[in-house]
Amino acid sequence: MKRVYLYLKNGKYSCYADISDEVELPPYSTLIEPPESMINPYWINNQWVDKERVPDKVPNYEEVLTALPTTEQQLAMQQSQQITLLQTTVMQQNQTNVKLQAINQQQGNQIEQLQQLFMLANQQQAVAEKKGAN
Repeated sequence: MKRVYLYLKNGKYSCYADISDEVELPPYSTLIEPPESMINPYWINNQWVDKERVPDKVPNYEEVLTALPTTEQQLAMQQSQQITLLQTTVMQQNQTNVKLQAINQQQGNQIEQLQQLFMLANQQQAVAEKKGAN
């Protein structure tokens, strides 16, 4: 009987098995025993190598909680959004006011022109009445 040490395709030690001496060495196996001092043995380049284990990560809830915004931060974000909205509204109102002022200016000019036309018409009427009275 001989003892063979089996490993996975990636080289990670799996287990050992005792097989008959007549049986050929199975794939992904070796006759070399992994050293007992190794915590995480891998069969790499025809030798056992102790690979560092990645410890199971215990969730750190503080990391998760610090990633979430605090109530103060949420309020600050909301206020910032509201300020931005108010600034946009004020800019739109200012643009509307500028347009209305331009329209008012045009209407003022039209009123002046109409007043001048009325004054001219009144003068012409007064001259015509004087000629008719003479």
